[in-house]
Amino acid sequence: MQIYGPDPITFEGVTGHRYWFNEPFTFTGVADIDERLSGFPVAVFLPHNRPAHQTPLVIGLQGMSAPYGWNAFIVPTLTQMGIAVALFDTPFAGERSLVRTFSAVVQNEIKPLVDGGIAFDTQLLLRIFRCTTRDIGKVVDFCYNRYSLTDGRVALFGVSMGVLQSAHAFTANGLGERLLGAIGHANLQSFAKSWGYPLLSELAASPLGKLAEALLERFQPELKPVIKVMQVAKKLKDGDEYSRACNPMTYIDQVKPHRRVRLLLGATDHIVNIRDARWCAKQFPDGVCYVVPGMGHGQTHNGRSFVDHVRYFLVTQLADWRG
Repeated sequence: MQIYGPDPITFEGVTGHRYWFNEPFTFTGVADIDERLSGFPVAVFLPHNRPAHQTPLVIGLQGMSAPYGWNAFIVPTLTQMGIAVALFDTPFAGERSLVRTFSAVVQNEIKPLVDGGIAFDTQLLLRIFRCTTRDIGKVVDFCYNRYSLTDGRVALFGVSMGVLQSAHAFTANGLGERLLGAIGHANLQSFAKSWGYPLLSELAASPLGKLAEALLERFQPELKPVIKVMQVAKKLKDGDEYSRACNPMTYIDQVKPHRRVRLLLGATDHIVNIRDARWCAKQFPDGVCYVVPGMGHGQTHNGRSFVDHVRYFLVTQLADWRG
């Protein structure tokens, strides 16, 4: 793997090091597409006045197609606790995007695939999950080797879709001592049931959906990626072989009792079903789901902000790691 850098980067007043990791990964089999999806930025932030060998590490992932900079708010919170932070872009997000709109709108991100006749399906989603799991492991190893962060305590933190990707690394590959998730959970099948409007995904996967796709291609091709997203959501809900391999819950038997899982949900979240999240947390040997009144999917309708709630969540769940 080629690693370039470091260059200075500042998030929320904290200066860290930015690197560029480049290791080829086959997503689609189309060389230029795969090259653009393979390279990614990594930002590492270290606390002051704590020996490296006693410093825990948090790996943070943002939501679907969202750039890693959206997690900037966790950097001062964790470094002030004496905890190192590493953030990176996942495939189709931020600088690892094919369009680089930084909008986190999935249909925009996959449009180059659709325009090029490249399949956006559950098989590609599995490759994305496996690549992200690989990348988490490489970032952890890099932090150990480059910064001597040999403490051994690693937590994976995710937001929304980032919870699923972090959870896949946590369950399938045994990465991390703790899994901390905000506005998401680890069951891909039930999570997909709430994507968009359930009826739309059913229609998209039906013969009517094929007809709609053909009509859109002729009259409104810019909307065709929406149909593709809904078709994938339908396959994820039904659980084909690739979506089962993506689903972190497929590997839950590998999670030992000492590995902690904590989820933070909003009571007014319109995307994540609270009942599903609570069920998911209970499947882990040490799993708990907290629900915040008035909080939605990335926003709050009254009281403290979403960012404040997540910061408090991280402080409480990592209080025993404070330096």
